[in-house]
Amino acid sequence: MKIALWPRFARAPLLDHLGREPDFDCRLVDDADSLRAALDGARALVMPGSSYDASVARVLREQAGALRFIQLLTAGYEGLLEHGVPPGVRVANAGDSWSPAVAEHAVALMLAMVKCLPLAFAAQTRRSWDAGRIGPRMGTLQDRTLVIVGCGSIGREAARRARGLGMRVIGVARTARPMPDVDEVLAADQLDAALGRADLVLVAVPSSPATRGLIDAARLAACRPGAMLVNVARGNVVDSAALAQALRSGQLAAAGLDVTDPEPLTPDDPLWDAPNLIITPHVSGSSGPEGLARLARTVTANLRREADGETPRHLIAP
Repeated sequence: MKIALWPRFARAPLLDHLGREPDFDCRLVDDADSLRAALDGARALVMPGSSYDASVARVLREQAGALRFIQLLTAGYEGLLEHGVPPGVRVANAGDSWSPAVAEHAVALMLAMVKCLPLAFAAQTRRSWDAGRIGPRMGTLQDRTLVIVGCGSIGREAARRARGLGMRVIGVARTARPMPDVDEVLAADQLDAALGRADLVLVAVPSSPATRGLIDAARLAACRPGAMLVNVARGNVVDSAALAQALRSGQLAAAGLDVTDPEPLTPDDPLWDAPNLIITPHVSGSSGPEGLARLARTVTANLRREADGETPRHLIAP
């Protein structure tokens, strides 16, 4: 099977794992221009969802030919939603390849907030033993209520970890249905009610027209006063200006963002100055060689299914 391979990251493990399949013929791609030639006779395309833009969509419309399957290296696929894919081409995302690392990062942000680690780091830079200021502000995740907005693979992994820390977990999903490690699942139309019960809110929904601006000023006002929020979804799901205002007013006690809108934030973006805010630069999925090998195994197994005429896993419908 001929494969157009665009390994913007995980290049070495992908080439290693795919190279073990004797019937896989991989052609490397670096940009939309090289994609055009690589698609000649290719049945599958492997690429990051973040690289799928108007130029890629145009090349696929003009040059799809034998293409039947797109395997993404990412969980997100907003570019495909915006620009579309040729008819008859199935698409799969990376499934749960990134989910454990992202969920760990989300929990790390929650712990950093309740344990006042930013205050401790600031005191350390001043060489100040500031126990009298830091200690009284610290809390615990034990017995706190976590509302997870979006119960896909990342949300489910986060729920499992939160339960291990003694938290009560409420999930908000498209439909209410029982889920492992989630005490209660509410349908999407119950989001406002769920936010009012949260000590901490974890945003883990995919970016789509329906979720852009989902957490706006009204939703932040619906949160329990003093709640904390973590966003590991996409920056445009949370209204940045409204979030900064909620932090300044004290409606939110703290927030942790691994994603922002735009990315990267410009040095003069006011979000940098919001109080009690932790920002990490969209790195929550990073997990070293082990994580990249996990991704390569997932991708190779899915391409094997496609080559053997089986249904690939993690199919999406952009």
